[in-house]
Amino acid sequence: MRDYMILAMVRHGQTNFNAQGIIQGRMNNPLNDIGRKQAEQLAEALLEKHEHFDFIASSPLSRALETAYLLSLKLNINKQILVDHQFTERDFYHLDGKHVEDVKHLIRQKNYEYDGYENDKLLIKRVTQACYKLSQRYPEGRILFVAHSHVIKALLVHVNPDFYNFATVINNAEVLYFDVSEKSIRLIK
Repeated sequence: MRDYMILAMVRHGQTNFNAQGIIQGRMNNPLNDIGRKQAEQLAEALLEKHEHFDFIASSPLSRALETAYLLSLKLNINKQILVDHQFTERDFYHLDGKHVEDVKHLIRQKNYEYDGYENDKLLIKRVTQACYKLSQRYPEGRILFVAHSHVIKALLVHVNPDFYNFATVINNAEVLYFDVSEKSIRLIK
């Protein structure tokens, strides 16, 4: 019997904004055909590894929900998808709709501040608190959670700020595993 939750964090499949290098933040963009294929390929890879999850959870944004839905179909998880607003993408505010290349110097700036922009500290606090709350509800659960690049980066930075930062690349439909206990979050693979 373990005393921690396994949290498999998946970045949603590709959208047209991802393909064009445009920041979408909290914009509600759907997956494109490549994104749908990525979700199906991830499900196949998880099946090949004989992965088991108690349920699937998702950010409320459509690109994450659609990815979660496609994964649930392929993985034959017939439980309702848990939607948790605390795992919504960072509020990029004034940077939404801009090309990543034009503003990445701001986003990657440690502790960048701008009224309305969710800074690193706030994002990390929101995401880690949401993880701890989830682990209290499901202390021994195995959860496949579909979220967003900066949500996952926030966990990585929290786990090891000397190695990870908000420039760390997380590909669409990539999965990273964490164990979450009452007081700690640890990257396991």
